Order: sequence, then structure tokens, then C-alpha cells
Amino acid sequence: MVACTTDPNQQKLNYLNSGQQYLKDGKNKEAAIEFRNAVRIDPRSADAHYLLAGAYLNLNNHEAAFHEFGETVALNPKHLDAQLKLAGLLVARRQYREVHLALDQVLAVDAQNVRAHEILGQKYAMTGDKSKAIAEFQTAIRLAPQRIESYSSLGALYLADGQLHAAQTIYNNAVKVNSKSLQAHLALGQFYFSQGEMAQAESEMSLASNLDPTSVLPQLFLGRIYTITNRLAEAEKLYARQQTLAPDDPKAYQALAIFYASTGQKERAVTEFQKLALSKPKDNSIRASLIEALLNLNRVHEAASLTRELLHDRPADPRGLLSYGRILISEGKYREAAAELNKAINSDPQSARSFYYLGIAQKSLGLSDQAKASLSKALKQQPGMSEAASALADLNARRGNYEEALRLAGIATETNPNSPQGFTAAAKAFIVKGDNRQAETMLETALERDPASLSALAMLVNLYDRQGRSQEAVTRIVKQATLHPEVSGLHLLLAVAYFNLKNLDKSEANVQRAIALDRKTPNAFSLLANIDYARGSIEKAKANLRTAIELNPYSVTNYMVLENWFKKEGNWEEAKRLCEKAHQLDSASPEIATELAFLYLEHGGDVNLALSLAQGAKQKLPNSLPVADTLGWAYYKMGLAGSAIVQLKECVQKSPDNSIYQYHLGMAYMAAGHSQSAGQALHQALKYNPSFAYAANARAALDRISKTPL
Repeated sequence: MVACTTDPNQQKLNYLNSGQQYLKDGKNKEAAIEFRNAVRIDPRSADAHYLLAGAYLNLNNHEAAFHEFGETVALNPKHLDAQLKLAGLLVARRQYREVHLALDQVLAVDAQNVRAHEILGQKYAMTGDKSKAIAEFQTAIRLAPQRIESYSSLGALYLADGQLHAAQTIYNNAVKVNSKSLQAHLALGQFYFSQGEMAQAESEMSLASNLDPTSVLPQLFLGRIYTITNRLAEAEKLYARQQTLAPDDPKAYQALAIFYASTGQKERAVTEFQKLALSKPKDNSIRASLIEALLNLNRVHEAASLTRELLHDRPADPRGLLSYGRILISEGKYREAAAELNKAINSDPQSARSFYYLGIAQKSLGLSDQAKASLSKALKQQPGMSEAASALADLNARRGNYEEALRLAGIATETNPNSPQGFTAAAKAFIVKGDNRQAETMLETALERDPASLSALAMLVNLYDRQGRSQEAVTRIVKQATLHPEVSGLHLLLAVAYFNLKNLDKSEANVQRAIALDRKTPNAFSLLANIDYARGSIEKAKANLRTAIELNPYSVTNYMVLENWFKKEGNWEEAKRLCEKAHQLDSASPEIATELAFLYLEHGGDVNLALSLAQGAKQKLPNSLPVADTLGWAYYKMGLAGSAIVQLKECVQKSPDNSIYQYHLGMAYMAAGHSQSAGQALHQALKYNPSFAYAANARAALDRISKTPL
């Protein structure tokens, strides 16, 4: 008996037998421990490495599994199953040359190995060789007509290639071949779901669920179908039942909380995630989801505390870093947020939400081009992400690309018709297009979804102001502020509406109420500054605007408003300093570049830099007359009169009654030696406005022309 217990070979067998029993009982961690003991005793045992690899695979530890399968085939190259498992992991790691080496070992022994052909198909699909991928999956189907996995893979390939009829045919064939296959009905149902054919999708998912009532996936799809078709009570009941049917499956026990979050039931989502956090304390994904749910309710303090705990335990956790980035955004710390979100992306490069919030941070920093790139990546990774589509639509609308903005807004409203964001983005695009009627329709649709939507109400206030309907805006906002008295943003909007009515006292009272509720209410001090300026309290207005800049140092608008005030006073150095700061924050803005170029040209600065700024602005706004005028004036200052005349003639032709344009053209003609044309332009400048800013210069130039000998 002593000899048996001390025999290494017997000990190894005991560990292997014990590990296999643990595997049968679903205890993968315990199995892995036993198999590691076996490997420790006999490192040359291919079987021990193989079983350990399988346990790691069950635990989703793919890196460790990859290592152990590699050890297995190194010890026994003819271990076909290990070669196949290794090849599958190599495909996921995109090590395609090694995939072939592993599969060559299998196909040399078994040329008709179905799994080998399937893996080859996956490899060809990932490398873009669709014809070879299709051929491999077809071979797999021919070799094993009853194997549904091959049909699913081939159908997915056709679907990704846009061959919808071919995909549907394959999925239907799978059902015909094996009508009792849950996977076949599930694949066909998913196809119908992807095409928006909800009745057929529901039928197939119901059949799949009936075939195996304990299977979670068809139930979850049924829940999504119920939600999309607005049968929320049925969806809620189904998701609640999953917690009982599959209490150890994260997808099942988190489904109800995710349902609440996705349908705007934010408080219930938090409550459900809190319950799950207590019952499943080792599931870090629940903690991350709870943090996100708290952030959606703006309960930043609670979210921040949990985020610190999560990142203390798991410093590189991508969802923890994402949440920290969101917290920093809510605090107005956009640069710090961008840094954390870049860390989140490094941890999980496929996270659409990380790219989305990075885009939001960059947008808040005035980095429009970078924001556009990040938001585009988010939408590419998750084509149905309505938030990213809405934010991209907003950026395009700001740039005047209203057609693209409307296309993106359409994606947002189609993928999430219950959210106001897409409709608000569409409204902005229609405003840019000049279609105020359609814009108002979109805003009303957005407010049907969320009557207290600050972005929609803000746009409506501005739209009503342009139409002389500010009293209607006041009535609208008062109603919402009465229902939600603690929302600082509503009081700020009410202050804006009263400001538009020139009721400065009520405007100030409401903006002070907003500041009392939240001193960091966006634009509160900016509005207070405008109220003071309208009353003639210029220094007080400047102080409030500087406070606004201190609270939000990345708001370009505040710098430019203050720049304009100093410009009116003739304080050109301060105006230049503020415009330079705005340009640093938003170097992509052609309007700011044009303003800075003009300040340099007229009030001291690098003329070469001014020319470069104006040229860049012209590329972005080729039809803008102020940009063309500034570029022409820069050419004039550089001594390039011919180039100046080309730009300035365009301005005068399109706006002949603009005295500044006529004056600049006259000076360019004068520099080029075209005295008659110069005199005509200068006379026109004085005719349209005898007292314009450069009237004295124009008269002096005319005097010089009159004294110039012909």
C-alpha cells in the first residue's frame, strides 16, 4: 500500500482521474489544480498537458490553454485533437502561418477531418479570402451534413458579404437537415432578427427554446424581440425567470438589470445591480455595470467610490478605466478623461463605448477632428450605437455638413427610436439646412421621448427666439422646472428664455438659482456675464466670464466672447491673447483661425503665420467671404497683390455693398499699380458707408491716387 502511494506514476494517474471527475462535475478550477499536480510529477505527459489545457479553456483562460496545448503537441505531434484546439486558438491570435502548420499535421493523418476544414474556413474568412473560406465550409458540410456548426459559419460568411439570399438558404438547409437542432433554429432566428423580421425571428427562437427550455441564448433573444416590439412586461417577466433557470450563468442573472438599463428604467437598474453585487460578490462585471448605472443617474460620488475599489483590485480593468473616464468628463476634467479612456482602449481595443466617450472628451476639448475619428471608430465597432451616431451627426451639423448629419441622425433614430438623442441631432442638421419647420418637428419628437431633455429644450429655446416665440419657451420650461425643481439645467434654460425676452431680472434670478443648485452648471456664469454686459456692468461681466473660463477652461466660446469685448475696447493685445488661447484649444476651427489671422494682420503679429492660418481656413470654408477677405488681405500684406486681387474680387462680386471688402480690393489694386480700378473700389467703399472703420485710410489713398501722375 505504501509502495502505491509513493509511486510517481500512480500519483499522476490519481491526479488525472480526480481531475477528470471534477471536470464531469463542472468544477473546472479544482480540475485544473489536479492536472497541474499531474504535470508537476510528469512534465513529459502529453495527456496531462492536454487535460490541463482543456480545464483552462473551460475557465476562459485562453493564454494558459494555448501554452498547454502547445506543450501537448510538442510532446505528441500526432495528438490531433490538441492540434485542432491549438489551431482554433491560433486563429483567434491571428497567427495564421502557425494555423496551417497545426492543421497540416491533422490533414496529413485525416484529410477529411471536418473540424480542420472549419478552422481553415475561419482562417480564410479572417484574412479576407472569401472564396476559399466558402469552399472550406462547403467541404465541411459535404463531409458531415448533419453538423450544424458548418452551416452556421457559412451562413454568417454569406451574411457578412451581403449575400442575404444565400445566407437564408444555408440557414434554412440547416433546419431541414436537423429540425431538432437548437443551434439550427437559433442561427435562422438570428438571421431573421438581423433583417428586422421580428415575427419570423420570434417563431424560430420559440422553437429553439422549446427544444431546450434550459438554454439561455434563445430566451435572451426572445427578450430582445419583446423589447423591440414594445412588449416590455413580457420581456421583464422572461428576464426575471432566467435568474431561476440559470442562476450561475452571468448572461442569465444579469439580463433583468441590463433590460432595465436599456429601457431607461435607471433606478430599477441600479437596484437590480446592487442586489446582484450582494449575491455575486466575485463577479467584477456586476460591479462595473453598477458603476455605469450609477453614472447614468448622475450619482457620481457613489460611482467614484466603487470605481476606486474596482481599479484598486484590477488596475487595468477596461470597464473600470472607462467609468473613471466618464467620471472625469462629468467633472469637466476632459484632458484627464481622455488619458484614462486611452488606457481603457489599450486594455480593450474593441470597446466601442471607450471610443465613444473618448470622442465626447475630445469634442469638449474642441478637438473636432480627433473627436470625429474616435466617434467613427465607435460606430464602426458597434454600427447600431445611437449615441455615437448622434454625436457624429452633431459634429457634422456644426461643420455645415447637414446631409451627412441627417444620415447619421437617421441611424441613431432607427437603432434607438426611444431615445431623444437622434431626433435632437436631426433637428440641428435641419437648422443648419435652414428648415426650421422640420427642426421643430424633430425637437417635439425628441421631447415626446423625454420631456425634460436639456439638449432638446435648449435647441427649442434658441429656435423659438429666432421666431420671436420666446414667451412660449418660458411657458414650456417653467412646466418642466416645476416638475424637476432640483435640475439646475432647467433653471439655466429658463434664464436663457427670459434673457431672450430682455427680462434681465428674471433671467438673473433663474441663473442664480441654477448656480446655487450646481455652481458648475455649464454656461451659467457665461449667461450671468451677458446679463451684466447688457446692463452696462462691463467689468463685472468680464469677471463672470473669467469665472466661466476657470470652471470650464476648454470652452472656446467664452474666450471668443471675451476677445470680442476687448476688441470693442481697442485692447488688441488682450484680444490677441484670448484668440490665441481659443486657437490652441480648437486649432481645427476655420472661424477662429480667420479671426486670429486678421488680428495679426491689423494689430501686430507674424504675417507669415497669418497667411498660413487664412489659407487653412480657406481650405475648410472655400465659400466663406470673411475667410476670402482675410486671405486676400494677408496676400496684400505679404506684397502679393495679384493673389490678393483674386480673393478680394470674389468678395466684392458677391457682396458689393460691403465697404471693408471694397476698401481692401482698392488697396490691392493700388499696390498692383491699377490706379483707376483702385479709385473705383475706394469710392464705392465710401459711397456705401462714409464712416466705416477705414474711411480715413480710404480717403488718404484716394488723395494719393489723385496726386499720382498718369
